Amino acid sequence: MTNEFKCPWKAKQDIRKIADGVRATYWPNKGIPVDTENIIEFGIRLDIEPFKGLFSEFTIDAWLKLDFTGIIVDEDRYLNEKFNNRLRFSFAHELGHFFVHRQLIKDLPFNSFQEWKEFLLNMPEKDYGWFEWQANEFAGRLIVPLTELKNYAFIACEKLKEDDVLVDYLKEEPDLVLSGLSPFLCKPFGVSEDVIESRIRYEGLWPPKIYFPDLF
Repeated sequence: MTNEFKCPWKAKQDIRKIADGVRATYWPNKGIPVDTENIIEFGIRLDIEPFKGLFSEFTIDAWLKLDFTGIIVDEDRYLNEKFNNRLRFSFAHELGHFFVHRQLIKDLPFNSFQEWKEFLLNMPEKDYGWFEWQANEFAGRLIVPLTELKNYAFIACEKLKEDDVLVDYLKEEPDLVLSGLSPFLCKPFGVSEDVIESRIRYEGLWPPKIYFPDLF
């Protein structure tokens, strides 16, 4: 069964369109940070079920139940505020599977998490990569809306213009400069620095050619 599994190809723009639609439907005009827990419980009306040892036993933060009635989350991380940003993304990732892969998962003959986990571990590497990338792309676009990201990127670049040394670095080491800006950029979205850096690159906003046309 595993060797026959094929994750359908989906265009990046199609996945982003789904994510934007979900946010518009379940988090309308509420700005950032996007509360994925609220969307799950009060928008889609799925249960959030804390489970002791989910991360220690299976090395995952959250898992979409195969009957689509809820999302299981590691209890210790769910009750610890320091994991809030990480769980925001993890919940968004599981929502990605819910909205992008629902029919695909529904058609698979599994009755337990253990069977599902073993299936994923034995899935062809290419298909597993697509499966997880699609959920990650959905998650990133859901919790880092493009309009708000552009606004904060503009503010960050305006600040950059005030420092000639950083502007010089920007041409030679754009990734290094982005790393320096990411703590400012990630905070309003309630995500990690890695997530915000990935989003600003994936959305084509870095290197910031539009803001520094003379450098690039």
